[in-house]
Amino acid sequence: MVRTKPIIGVSSSFHDFGDYQGVGFHRPIVRTGGIPLILPRAEGSLDDLLDLCDGLVLAGGRDIDPRFYNHSPHKKLKNTEPARDIFELELIKKALARKIPILGMCRGIQILNVALGGTMVQDVSLVPAWKDHPSDPDWIAWQAVEKSSLDESPVPPHPRHPILIEHGNRLHKMLATDKIEVNSFHHQAIGDLGVGLNVVARAPDGVIEAVEMNDSWVLAVQWEQQEEWRIDDRFIRLFEEFIIAAGSG
Repeated sequence: MVRTKPIIGVSSSFHDFGDYQGVGFHRPIVRTGGIPLILPRAEGSLDDLLDLCDGLVLAGGRDIDPRFYNHSPHKKLKNTEPARDIFELELIKKALARKIPILGMCRGIQILNVALGGTMVQDVSLVPAWKDHPSDPDWIAWQAVEKSSLDESPVPPHPRHPILIEHGNRLHKMLATDKIEVNSFHHQAIGDLGVGLNVVARAPDGVIEAVEMNDSWVLAVQWEQQEEWRIDDRFIRLFEEFIIAAGSG
């Protein structure tokens, strides 16, 4: 059988998403011409899985265990997934070595940053300039958005803010604007930037909202990209370009 659509490996949480695990991160991949594949974490399977994958999505989920960026846990740290952290740190290393296109969202930008030697601020309130950054640390608003996604009903109100996009990068070319609004469920943010990452968008308060790499098709954003296209259809272009990149490898 000749395969004509790119296979996109999706790394996401097995703890918190329920039915959303099989729909939310995968619907826009299918919509834009890819075949999503939920990545298992069985020991010894990673190289074989990456042999199948044309692209990689790093999906949302729990906080990253601070030991992986040499910090001590703060009292504002939420639930973590150390087993997932270990899996994804190795997954990212191998995917980058193979130059597999990567699209990260929410936790995805965070684990990419940590994999490249960066750090996290464990709660946006710990930086004075960020104390008013829109957030949803207990996932109250997120649960309503998640339900609307499964029901395919209108997206309910939730935390949002504008972002400012630098010129001349992949994100700016796809969205064709300097400023656009995004959802904001995260309570953590990038601290020190990982090696090889370029900041291409920030919130007005300075929080890093998107990063790219120069030598590979790598784009990661702080918002829940898999839902944002349901609000503003310009965001589907990120998936379209990602699928094109995955299909051209």
